[in-house]
Amino acid sequence: MRREQNFHAGKLKGEVKGVKKFSKRAGLKWWAQKYVDNGALPQARPQCGRAAGELSSTPLDKTLPPRQTAGMDIAPNSPLDSLWTEYGRAFAAWDDLTLGRWLAQTLGQLEGRAWRLSHPLVGAYRLAAQVAHGRQIWHKRLATAPAAYAESACCRAPFLPLLTRDVRTEGLICQHCNEILVPFDELPAELRALLEPWAKNYEPVHAVAHWDDRQRKHIGNYDAAYENAAQSAEKLLATAGGELAPKLLDSYAAVIWEDQDECLEVRPEDVAV
Repeated sequence: MRREQNFHAGKLKGEVKGVKKFSKRAGLKWWAQKYVDNGALPQARPQCGRAAGELSSTPLDKTLPPRQTAGMDIAPNSPLDSLWTEYGRAFAAWDDLTLGRWLAQTLGQLEGRAWRLSHPLVGAYRLAAQVAHGRQIWHKRLATAPAAYAESACCRAPFLPLLTRDVRTEGLICQHCNEILVPFDELPAELRALLEPWAKNYEPVHAVAHWDDRQRKHIGNYDAAYENAAQSAEKLLATAGGELAPKLLDSYAAVIWEDQDECLEVRPEDVAV
């Protein structure tokens, strides 16, 4: 059972005394530590713990203040916060022209594909993009993005959307400023018709991770319900990456899709496309 496992320091352990069910992981998240070990730079969304319709964000570091939610648990001086700050120094050390050119070149590499959120190239780009946003690199017109990328209305950076399970309430998320890039109601009708049923199916699946004591007792075997929900989430995320995100490429130059659900302990490697 995945809820009886403890991922810490990149190693898989059996549940030990002091690790309580339903508690948050101690220290670095399993997904952060795993990819730190491998030299990659992913970012899962924070533990949501939010009511339906409440906004969340997918911040990489503290270069930009993310939209805060009640479920966010990355403390200002946490090891994870310090880690992202350290990663950001590599890009912060670059001058504006070098940073702008690197972003434009990398956009060319991203063009024409739907990318996992956990992909190392995407992680590096998102980190650099937030540093660039703080400096308003795209406002300075120091580099020209590939022609296929439109200009985003939220921050005038190239249009790079993130598809998440919350697309019905949040729309598509900008990977430069972490704000709503396209509200769901403003998406083309054909895209809404594709995304809405998928998002509706995902909502009750994800909600299992946030059932209260009354709901857990009512179901009887919550461990089994949790495991079933996690397996359903794996399939739904695979659908997002294998079917939905590629269809968004008819409207956008490149798309990033969320390939993990930390509340249900679904890891990127669990999602096969």
